[in-house]
Amino acid sequence: MYTRHSPVLTCSCCGYRGAMKFLVNYCERDLETVKSPCGYLVHDILQPWGVAYELLQCPSCGTVLLIKIEWHDAWEPEDYIVTVLYPNCPDS
Repeated sequence: MYTRHSPVLTCSCCGYRGAMKFLVNYCERDLETVKSPCGYLVHDILQPWGVAYELLQCPSCGTVLLIKIEWHDAWEPEDYIVTVLYPNCPDS
């Protein structure tokens, strides 16, 4: 299960490095659809991994960041794969 933590990020606008202010997140766990050999009995199996998205704000300059977090049930929160998708830098 995804556990929220505060990764250390660097703001690409002002250079602040540290935890960002949390605004909101969305998390989904991957599903696998399984069919019977005849192809008619269908059900979904939850997988032990998923993706989360978080909207964060730099406490120094107010820049909003959107990050993608890839997680797995066997990983510690520090091992999650974090990718910055949207740095909103008005001066760049």
